[in-house]
Amino acid sequence: MSEENTTNEAVQNTEKKRNTILTVLSFVFLIAGGLWILSLFFDFSRYETTNNAQVDAYMNNIAARATGHIAAIQFEANQFVHQGDTLVILDDEEYIIKVKQAEADLAVAEGNLHSLEQTIITSTSNEAATKAKLAGDLADLEKAQKDYERFKNMYADSAVTRNQYDQVVSKLKSTQAYLKAGENGLQASISTTQQSKTNLEAAKATVARKQADLDAAKLQLSYTVITAPIDGFVGERNLSVGDLVSMNQVIASIVLKQKWVTANFKETQVERIKAGQEVTITIDALDDKEFKGKVVGFSPATGAKFSMVEPDNSTGNFVKITQRIPVKIVFEAPAKELEEVKPGMNVTVEIKK
Repeated sequence: MSEENTTNEAVQNTEKKRNTILTVLSFVFLIAGGLWILSLFFDFSRYETTNNAQVDAYMNNIAARATGHIAAIQFEANQFVHQGDTLVILDDEEYIIKVKQAEADLAVAEGNLHSLEQTIITSTSNEAATKAKLAGDLADLEKAQKDYERFKNMYADSAVTRNQYDQVVSKLKSTQAYLKAGENGLQASISTTQQSKTNLEAAKATVARKQADLDAAKLQLSYTVITAPIDGFVGERNLSVGDLVSMNQVIASIVLKQKWVTANFKETQVERIKAGQEVTITIDALDDKEFKGKVVGFSPATGAKFSMVEPDNSTGNFVKITQRIPVKIVFEAPAKELEEVKPGMNVTVEIKK
């Protein structure tokens, strides 16, 4: 009988302990649930937190500025390159021919220009010679006119013969004709000089245009060597020797060293975030490794405003959704410590209020 009482008492004690534990656990869960419900209405946290954040970096897409087949590729995927390093070389035979054609066109234009310059020199010399000859003809005309007047009076007085008088008259007329021809020749020479000068200006413009064509051909030739515009890491390599590259085709992307975090906070959180606040950045892919950062700026609009297709709330299907505002956070760690941090990694950020 005593053994049975002892057993019953042990069972009762066990059940009492279990009930006590269940009661305590119920109170704990009840209090935790109450605190969670209260947290939905009141923010008791000392931090503003979001896991809607990623590592960002500037990416420079390098596009071909000429069309051609790839002759050589001098980079590998994920390789670090310096500004000016050669990445891709295109077949330049066609562009070299165009440069030679432009050089030949320029040489022809310059030859025409030199020919016109020589024509102007010759025409100017002829004009000067014509003026000198015209001055002599004028002197001859003055002498012939004086002889005519003298012989006219002498012939009237019968001091000279008719033959002598006719010779003087003939000399006067021929001198006048020579003078007229000289004046016409001078006008023609002046006109030729003016026309040559006009043609000279056109020839100079042609030379300038041909020079520009040559410069353009050389510029196109230079585009066959594609170089890195900045320092950074090259992304994927999707090209092979012999591939045809078109103008404006992206042949590689370079990721710059500078990195930051874009954290998309709820619009209700942004009020408590200020520029300059310290941030703890936890990176998921690096076993929750923490980095220190600092808030440097806010997006001028919500992410929805920058989307390609912005939600249209005027259609009648309006549902109020809390919007996200991107916040830029910079790392305070030196660049060397951030080598393992890659753009696109998901992170969690905590900003102390």
